[in-house]
Amino acid sequence: MAAEQIQLADAAPEHDAPVTGETPTEELHTGTEAAHDAHGAKPGLPQLDISTFASQLFWLLISFVILYVVISRVAAPKIGGVIQDRANRIRGDLETAAKAKRDSEAAIAGYDKALADARARGLKISNELRTTVQSEINAKNDVASKQLAADTAKAEAGIASMRKSAMAKVGDVARESVADIVTKLTGEAANTNDIDTAIANALKRA
Repeated sequence: MAAEQIQLADAAPEHDAPVTGETPTEELHTGTEAAHDAHGAKPGLPQLDISTFASQLFWLLISFVILYVVISRVAAPKIGGVIQDRANRIRGDLETAAKAKRDSEAAIAGYDKALADARARGLKISNELRTTVQSEINAKNDVASKQLAADTAKAEAGIASMRKSAMAKVGDVARESVADIVTKLTGEAANTNDIDTAIANALKRA
């Protein structure tokens, strides 16, 4: 029984809480109005608050000054140095290219001059060689012509001598033959003068 009384006592509702004169609906309404009043009192964007314009302009000016100092003292010299280095490199490359072009043009001009000189020298040597060879050929032709003329004259002289000797022998043979024929035909010795005259006339006609 004691245990049951303890459980009933625990389960009984507590009525000792203070009772106020406000209902739950009134409490909800009061909380909503308080929240509405709190939101209505909150200002707009801070950067649009007129009362802070002076400080905003001041810090904006300070920021611009700091940014200008950083750019002019740090960033600008580095950028300028890079630009100057690039300009110097480009200028050096252009000068190197111009020098290489001048050198190549000078080399081409020298090559053309050397080629022209070699061509002229070769032409001169060729002409000199042609003249020398032609002179040697002419000299040899002259010598050969003279030798040929001498050999021809010598051969003609030999032929004439041989012909004369042959004709003399022919005359002797003919004289003896004619004398023998006349002696056999007539039984008398032939006249030597007549035979010589006849043979001489015959040889002249030959």
